[in-house]
Amino acid sequence: MIAARGLPTAGQREAIEELRAVERLTEAGVKVVEVPEHTLDNGYLAIGVVVDCRRPDDWQSLVPLGVSELVNILVPPRYPLQQPFVFTPHRRFARLPHVVWGDNICLHLAENDWDPGRGMHGLAERLVEWFRTVADGTLAVADPVLEPPITERSRARARLIVRPDLPRHLAADRGPWIAMAVIEAVGGNTYEVRGWLSHGDPLPAAGGAGRRRFLATVLGLPDEVGFSYPRSWGGLVFAIAYQRIGLQDFNAAVQWAAERTDRMWTADERPDARPLTLVLMVSPAPGPRAAPSRAAYLAAWTVETPDRRFRAGKRTDPVVWVPVYDQRPAHTVRRDTTRPVSWLRSRRVLLLGCGGLGGPIAEYCVRAGAAVLHLVDKSVVRPGILVRQPYRSADIGQNKAQVLALNLARVGADTSIQPVDADAVEVIMRPDELPDVDLIVDATAAHTVGAALERTRWERDGPRPPLLSVVVGHDCSLGVATLALAGANGAGNDILRRLAISASDDSMLADVLDEFHPDLPRTERFVPEPGCSDPTYRGSAADLAFFASSLLNEALTILPDDAHPATPQRWAAVVRSPAAATGRGAADRRHWPEPLTSTDTRNHYEVRIDPHAFADVRREVIRMAAERGADVETGGLLLGQIDHAARVAWVTEAQALPAGSTASAEALVLDPAKARDATDDRRFRTRRLVEFIGAWHTHPWAAAWPSDDDERAMAAMAASNGAPVLMVIFGNDGSDRWNRWLGGRGRPDWYARLSFPV
Repeated sequence: MIAARGLPTAGQREAIEELRAVERLTEAGVKVVEVPEHTLDNGYLAIGVVVDCRRPDDWQSLVPLGVSELVNILVPPRYPLQQPFVFTPHRRFARLPHVVWGDNICLHLAENDWDPGRGMHGLAERLVEWFRTVADGTLAVADPVLEPPITERSRARARLIVRPDLPRHLAADRGPWIAMAVIEAVGGNTYEVRGWLSHGDPLPAAGGAGRRRFLATVLGLPDEVGFSYPRSWGGLVFAIAYQRIGLQDFNAAVQWAAERTDRMWTADERPDARPLTLVLMVSPAPGPRAAPSRAAYLAAWTVETPDRRFRAGKRTDPVVWVPVYDQRPAHTVRRDTTRPVSWLRSRRVLLLGCGGLGGPIAEYCVRAGAAVLHLVDKSVVRPGILVRQPYRSADIGQNKAQVLALNLARVGADTSIQPVDADAVEVIMRPDELPDVDLIVDATAAHTVGAALERTRWERDGPRPPLLSVVVGHDCSLGVATLALAGANGAGNDILRRLAISASDDSMLADVLDEFHPDLPRTERFVPEPGCSDPTYRGSAADLAFFASSLLNEALTILPDDAHPATPQRWAAVVRSPAAATGRGAADRRHWPEPLTSTDTRNHYEVRIDPHAFADVRREVIRMAAERGADVETGGLLLGQIDHAARVAWVTEAQALPAGSTASAEALVLDPAKARDATDDRRFRTRRLVEFIGAWHTHPWAAAWPSDDDERAMAAMAASNGAPVLMVIFGNDGSDRWNRWLGGRGRPDWYARLSFPV
């Protein structure tokens, strides 16, 4: 007998009034027949309700139903902010869908399916509908339960995680079978299945000291269990026998697993990590919608004995069910499926920098299921960074990569995390030590790292993985992600420069130009504490979480699994903080065509000419040919930038010759001072990203190769300029390439080389 506890709460009295209203105001067929004066000992109020179950004679009910059926609605103390439950005073509905433990009718799929705003009105509608579908025979067909059979809320402290799929032959076996699971105690009362053994499979090697693995018996049930597992030992024994598994074979398998465990387990036992006598049960899903696998659901129970030997209990002894967290790929759907981070699944990532952006990105890679994550950072955890980077006070003074790897290992994913305590530049410049990866992420925001990546990208042969570089502004008002796909010639510096050039002509990107190439250098430098290695930016943990996730998502949205040949290879995405309130869009994505490249082998530089600059040259050649004849040489200015750290010369634009300059078959004569004057406007507008860097000229009747006069002219130009200048020659190699280029097809023969002042 259940003892009374107290008077109904205000919420429970509200439930009574709502049920009375349902009874009076609708024809729902619900009638309140019993309202107790006191609550049960658990604080719930059990309200008796009768549901009208009269039906047409031709309906085929799933179970015999009376003219009316009595149910008890258990109303919690904090109703309607807590969900009520519906129970029957009998077990006639025990094997119907949505009935667990034989007497509990589940009307809500989950706790959040309960609508407190509709209260008893909504519950009554669902209750009447459930009885109607039982009466007309459509419940099992139209709405089968797709969740696994329910086990009693466990008293066991242990919990079991299952990640590997069963072997195919076991999953497809329609008969009863017995197998073994290899289980590892990972600590904290958590156990994980590491593998499966069927009859005839070799046992895993014992291994050295400290190995925490043991065997557990696995029962393959040929028939569905229903909607709940037994609560008592007697009910469990009956269920096993009902599934045509011999109890003698079952007992022998459990004993055999215990004996082999004595050989496999080589570690000291701890209260939270010790070998258990575990039994796993595998069962098929019910109903016609079930997956074809016969191993849809998993349950586990344990027998607690001092010597870990299996002993049958009394029929009334409770079964100690162990919570099972089923993560088998064949039977679960990842919550991040179809999201951009799903690209990272099973891929290898090299992350440079474990700071404000790199730390969160590393976690996202692990949670997304990256196969391998290499973490590179030489810096240590300092007290000041704790306000925005994912570290703790206990980590102060330790290497970031090492600490982050240890923290991420606790996530429990399958990612192999490899920390490297080293300078990112040193790692990049040692090609033999670079790991083979599918994606490189530069989260250092370091100019030296960017230059090293830019330089090694063109210097080295072989496959080039996509390169993602992320950076935020000085006040965290915006962030930029640059993505160089496998076919891109340039890296992050190249693309960020191209973005800034685009910004010089686009008001929607003016904030990008002002942020990364301010017209006047910033005089206020943020140094948060004495001894901080570098001035840094202002930003919170919330800011960096926003930018890390947004920039990563933007880039992963672009990354293709199988790119079309016409896919642009250089991308940039600008993300703005909602707090900035700039009036511009939250995200702005751009891409550019690939430049044409040539290597200056004498000076070891790569020359990259933008396709638009090539078009500028062609237009000027056609114009001059129309004015002076096709065999007359012409030339002009080259505008761009030379990066001596990355050893890259960018040609962004080409112009005609300024006044006072000449181009002839003998040489190009150019006044550098007048050339700079002619390009001052572009230099100013682009914040020095596009300025005079050299000259171009044509050889319409000769190969693209410098003459002695060209060499002398370029040497004089370099001396006058006081800085290296670039010479590009467009020539006619005797084939039809020259005429085809002028006609709008293909490219001419061309030559590029830098000249340095002596």
